[in-house]
Amino acid sequence: MRRAIDTATVQGEAQAAPNSPPPFTDPRLEQAYNYWRAKAAARAMPSRADIDPIEIPKLLPDVMLVERHDDGRYRYRLIGTENARAHGLNATGRYLDEVLPGPDYGAHVLGLYDEAVRERRALYSECLFFPPGRGEPERHTKVLFLPLSPDDERVNMVLVVQVFLYIDRGTRERHFVDARPYKEIAHVLI
Repeated sequence: MRRAIDTATVQGEAQAAPNSPPPFTDPRLEQAYNYWRAKAAARAMPSRADIDPIEIPKLLPDVMLVERHDDGRYRYRLIGTENARAHGLNATGRYLDEVLPGPDYGAHVLGLYDEAVRERRALYSECLFFPPGRGEPERHTKVLFLPLSPDDERVNMVLVVQVFLYIDRGTRERHFVDARPYKEIAHVLI
């Protein structure tokens, strides 16, 4: 069940209303967002040097650290164990455009990264994935994109926390292996 999100629409995309609670319902995403905000202090976003894995041990299985290169490509620098398992492969060191399944989903995910980088703000998204020919979802993902910048202007990394909820356990370890139809059910700039 989706929680109602208090949003204002700006150019067709939802933004969290001022002083509204963050839109996510998973405690790991809330912890990651609160950590990111605290590390940013008075800045728009923290730098990679501000992020200390020792301070967030419970988040590490669900974390991905993604480099943004000057040519606009993204490369996995680190993938937590739960994400590597859910993806069906450990793509550490590989470019996202090389491993994301299916052209539509790949474009969707890269668009989310681009938006978080362009806006220099946290971005929350949820998607449902469907088996071919069926209307009931088999898995549900919740993902939080947290941009990082060495100078508070240019984003050079994105800290990502992604959690998977399985309706059909048989789809575990297949996220990057099978290109499935999907539907984004939440998309909020925070």
